[in-house]
Amino acid sequence: MTYTLDDLAQLVVNSGITTQRKEQLLEDFLLVAEKGVEMGLQGNNINFDLFTLRFGVKGVFNSANEPFTRPKHEVTASMSVGPDVRKAMLETMVENMGPAQHYAQMDTIINTVNGEVNKSLTSGQVLEVKGVNLALKGDDESVGIYIQEVGAADDTRIKATVVLNNEPKRLMFMVPGGLKLSSMYQLVHITQAGANTNRAIQLKAPRIEFSSKQLKCTDGTPDSGVERPGIL
Repeated sequence: MTYTLDDLAQLVVNSGITTQRKEQLLEDFLLVAEKGVEMGLQGNNINFDLFTLRFGVKGVFNSANEPFTRPKHEVTASMSVGPDVRKAMLETMVENMGPAQHYAQMDTIINTVNGEVNKSLTSGQVLEVKGVNLALKGDDESVGIYIQEVGAADDTRIKATVVLNNEPKRLMFMVPGGLKLSSMYQLVHITQAGANTNRAIQLKAPRIEFSSKQLKCTDGTPDSGVERPGIL
């Protein structure tokens, strides 16, 4: 998970250790940080206590009076952690959670009936998914690929029972029947596959990922606005 500066400021406010607003925390921090960068670019070493910052110049000067010119020369930066961070690192205990968790990325979703990409699905027909970390592996009964109506409860999702292709970069399955025509759906991917899906390493608990694309249930006709019974 990645935290932005805005996220961190909000966490500080939520913790109750300050009465300042998030916006004020950000403003104060940026004032100090930007002044540090300014002074560092003037040739000074900057010590922020938690880390140190130092700028330098990369490139060869062929004479004492040769000017700084890009791209031959460039400004570089180096950072290192301070004593407080090093102390925290030494005191940190690490728990082995099993193989690294790389979540499924469902980049391209193809309705094989009409060729539409990232737009639609059709009941009872084949859907092809391309991306990474797509392999469905594991002995947990929840492992599989599901169709869930956007905004509906998790217990309403429907599991695909016919999987035609199950590879890390390509998944093909039969869309379950009974979907509502013109409703919007998304895919739900659940697997125990570890970082290296070519090995028999499985996660202790299944991981779940929702597709970022929302798909309209159609009868298979491209851009069809006519509601006809889907193929079940």
